[in-house]
Amino acid sequence: MRDRSNTSKFDLDGVPPLREAFPLGLQHLLAMFVGNIVPMIVVSQARGLDQEQTTLLLQAAMFGAAIATLLQAYPITLGRGHKLGAGLPVFMGLTYTFLPTCIAVAKTNSLGVIFGAQIVGAIASMFFGLGLRKIRRFFPSVVTGSIILSIGMSLFPTALSNIAGGSGSATFGAKMNWIVGMVVVAVILLFTMFGKGILKDAAILIGIISGYIVSLMFKMIDFSGISQVPWFAIPRPLAFGIEFQMDIIILFIVMFLINSIEMMGDYSTSAVGGLGREATDEELSGGIIGNGVTSIIAALFNCFPTGTYSQNSGIVALTKVTSRFVIGVGASILLLASFMPKLGALISTIPSPVIGGATLVVFAMIAMSGVSLLASKPLTQRSMLIAGVSVGVGIALVTVPETIVEFSPMFRMFFGESSVVPTAIIAFVLNLIFPKDSEEGSQNMREAESPAV
Repeated sequence: MRDRSNTSKFDLDGVPPLREAFPLGLQHLLAMFVGNIVPMIVVSQARGLDQEQTTLLLQAAMFGAAIATLLQAYPITLGRGHKLGAGLPVFMGLTYTFLPTCIAVAKTNSLGVIFGAQIVGAIASMFFGLGLRKIRRFFPSVVTGSIILSIGMSLFPTALSNIAGGSGSATFGAKMNWIVGMVVVAVILLFTMFGKGILKDAAILIGIISGYIVSLMFKMIDFSGISQVPWFAIPRPLAFGIEFQMDIIILFIVMFLINSIEMMGDYSTSAVGGLGREATDEELSGGIIGNGVTSIIAALFNCFPTGTYSQNSGIVALTKVTSRFVIGVGASILLLASFMPKLGALISTIPSPVIGGATLVVFAMIAMSGVSLLASKPLTQRSMLIAGVSVGVGIALVTVPETIVEFSPMFRMFFGESSVVPTAIIAFVLNLIFPKDSEEGSQNMREAESPAV
């Protein structure tokens, strides 16, 4: 039974008063909301869906992310050391790992093909989670630290693009966009460094609100679309059907495994940055298995695959607010929004420069959490080579994608779309083939001989 006397927002099992938990949970929601609905908007445009179908997908995106987050915050025990959910302070949302694939499939197939492949791929990821304890030793701090560092650094262009107005915006690069974005950054930094109590903990929310007010002054917000959205609607299951196509299924299985590796990095970010320790085998395994279950549920309710959100893990690392109750409050607000499309439409009016300014600070904390994890063990020539080569090559492949233009489309999708995938693969391989330092080898042997956590 939960100890209600523990009201610390800095404790994993703490239950702070609602007057504190609500703004802190709302802060998590605002940090991920726009990013959570963007994949649905992009795929809807690629498929040529009408307004009603697009609204249904946006509703599904909120519902799926909320259910996935609640399961991660409050896992279900299965027995024999397994559970559904990590029990860590992470916020879930639609993962961008699948976005290029979903766009390509949607252009030539029905959305039901995506949801069918998603169900099979999610089942495969659950088996990966079950066997994670046996392969965890292949992901020491030098590998996971490199992955986290890559996640943070690869997201900086996204933050800057949003500050500039968002790709494709008619005002991209305009001075007013940069003014709004820098106001958000300045407010967050000021309250983080000099704020006290709740003002310090909710620095990102205060920054977003400040940026929203400035955006109103610049007349950057369009409320016209809100009137067309209904106040209340129940998520409708199987609205696009379920179809199974073998080649798409195989692709989704591979993408789910990649997504699992990225999630391990975000779990570690929340654990290292917020709790001051690495995530345990049970937490990582439970998180991946739980995400497999909720991705199946999401498919049945017209929602694409879910995954951990780096910006929210960054908020945990920045504020040190690790209470699962805070995460649960944010997810509950999102769940409510999924039944109230008009509320979701209002939140979606937050301009890109505001989101960009907030995420710039968050992504910086993600990158530094990776550095912190790398430095948690003595830095040797071996570890510096693994981290430097894997992160450097991973980012370079995305920055200069024409270097692999003659490779197969599948290869370019895996290695040219995200720096996280090549970074993870290179770090994993180099860690296997480079001779271990004597001290590191002894430590790994002790960890291998000790019972799993």
